[in-house]
Amino acid sequence: MKKSLNVKLNFQENSILIEGEGIELYQAKNIVKAIGRGFSPDNAFRLLNEEEILEAIELNQFNENKLKIIKSRLIGTNGKTWKMIENFSGCSLSIYGKTVSIIGNYEQLNIAREAIQMIIRGCKHSKVYGFLYQAKP
Repeated sequence: MKKSLNVKLNFQENSILIEGEGIELYQAKNIVKAIGRGFSPDNAFRLLNEEEILEAIELNQFNENKLKIIKSRLIGTNGKTWKMIENFSGCSLSIYGKTVSIIGNYEQLNIAREAIQMIIRGCKHSKVYGFLYQAKP
C-alpha cells in the first residue's frame, strides 16, 4: 500500500523545512528524523502506519571507549545481535552516532528497548537472546 503525504519539503543548506498540517505533518517530520538517524527510507516509511513509533535511546553518558564497546555489543559478530533484536521484536533498528533508534509498534518497542537496555547494562548475549526467544510476539 502506497500512501503519499500532503506536505511540502524545502531544503535549505543543512536543514529541511516541512510545511503541512495535522497527522501528515507529524508523520513527515518523523520520517525525515528517522532517515536522519540512519534508517533506510523503506524502514522510515513504516512510520506512515499510525501504530508505528520512532524512539531514540541516547548513549551520551558514555565516553568514546565505552560507546564503541556498547555499539559493538549491540551489533554483534556479523550483525547477529542487531538481526536477532529486529527479527524477534519486529522492530527496525539504527545504531548511529550516540543513539540507538527503534521503529515499531508499542509492544515491539518494549521488547527491543529491554533487549537494548540489557546489552547496555552488560548482560551476556546468551541471556539477551533467551529474553528475545521468550518475548517474541
